[in-house]
Amino acid sequence: MIDAPEAPPRVRSPSQAWALNPYLLILVAALLGTAGEVLLAKGSKLIAGTSATHAALGWFAPLLSLWTWTGILSYISSLLVWLYVLKFVPLSIAFPLINVVQVLVPAAAHIFLHEAVPVRLWAGIGLVFVGILVIARPLMQAEEKL
Repeated sequence: MIDAPEAPPRVRSPSQAWALNPYLLILVAALLGTAGEVLLAKGSKLIAGTSATHAALGWFAPLLSLWTWTGILSYISSLLVWLYVLKFVPLSIAFPLINVVQVLVPAAAHIFLHEAVPVRLWAGIGLVFVGILVIARPLMQAEEKL
């Protein structure tokens, strides 16, 4: 039996390698997840109590909003990026980094939905952010050595 010749390894251009960097993609997944949260909230708030039909639909009424469906698509996109990341980064490292959403969601809710964010919450967000930096800094230094 004759073996088929092996395909040459795919060589990625520097721009492709940069765009597929799993650590950058963790941030992309976090941004998509944050966008999903904001869009779902906006869709839910726009539909709340707008008509008798919406009231009759109860919990399903937000599904009538384009904002809600855009948020769902954002969540699905975030999930797909996350699955790609997990092929390359151990969960014990990736999970703490993806928790940057704990910082991004309240900030985005404040900016885009004009929600009030109490000072204590901002302090907690600051602590979470410091924790993320503590985890990320050694990873960035190790990445530079490669």
